[in-house]
Amino acid sequence: MVSFDFGVHYSCQSPTEEWEIIYPETIVQARTAESLGYSSFSVAEHHFLEDGWVPAPTVVLGAIAGATENVKLGTNVTILPLHNPINVAERAAVLDLLTGGNFRLGVSIGWQDHEFDAFGIDKRERVRRLEEGVELIRKLLTERSVTYDGEFHSVENMTVTPRPVQDSIPIWIGGMADPAIRRAAGLGDAWSISPFESPEELRDRRETYTDALEEHGRTFDDVHVPLRREAYVAEDDEAAWEEVGEALLREYAEVYGDIEGAEAIEAGEDAIESVREHAEDRFLVGSPDTVIGQLERFYDAIEMDEVLVRTHFPGLEMGKAEKALRIMAEDVMPHFE
Repeated sequence: MVSFDFGVHYSCQSPTEEWEIIYPETIVQARTAESLGYSSFSVAEHHFLEDGWVPAPTVVLGAIAGATENVKLGTNVTILPLHNPINVAERAAVLDLLTGGNFRLGVSIGWQDHEFDAFGIDKRERVRRLEEGVELIRKLLTERSVTYDGEFHSVENMTVTPRPVQDSIPIWIGGMADPAIRRAAGLGDAWSISPFESPEELRDRRETYTDALEEHGRTFDDVHVPLRREAYVAEDDEAAWEEVGEALLREYAEVYGDIEGAEAIEAGEDAIESVREHAEDRFLVGSPDTVIGQLERFYDAIEMDEVLVRTHFPGLEMGKAEKALRIMAEDVMPHFE
């Protein structure tokens, strides 16, 4: 019997700049999602996007921690090279305390030039900064009186307080390319999988990950396997795409650039059809039966322990995103219990 947990991923985007509505509604929705059976919540980090993708994920997670009772929370992901690892470790410790020892720290190297330029970080240093940052954060969260002399950060006899609940907060490493996957195998407690790969691509990347784990004396059974997916469930496939198509198009045209920006949006129905084709073997969009079939294909490829679904996209009403979460909880999740 295939079984895995379900969580919710948030980005709090609003192309109409109604963030004073989106953020409070997100916190209320998280409380509702917990009551529906979702067991974890994650937030990613981006900066200076026009629709306001969350620039401060730990702040949002702190609010969710206060609104929920017994869930896992995580950054998925923090762009670690932009931050001082000491600050990241301190925030992780506090969130671990707020969640009773249920925090996971997801990090990645980042990819958008404007973010590195704004923070004054040389993008060419991002891999070295991530590797050093993870090493220092792990020491600060598991040891007292830490002395460390790195290329970018040095500390002497430093003890982070307050101390976290967990003896070792899990660190997830994000990435799509083979070097990033191998890095996750060597540095991380989990490989944080992006929402873009098809089952066939994930099957190949799992092989890369498994081989790299073996090089470090570990196996696939030793790590957590979270899968993040874009998702939207409705009564039938056509209703799902009618409700979420435009918002998904906006996301993948303006944020990820998979489709040619405003020109694609103006193309209307043809552009949405191109997103639908792109999503067919990558996202979880459609009727409950369709989404169950999609999840089974992903499980066959990667054998995930957990699926983190994002149902709210820029321009989509929060009520529709919540409706999709409800239908998934009632008609999809029981299939995988």
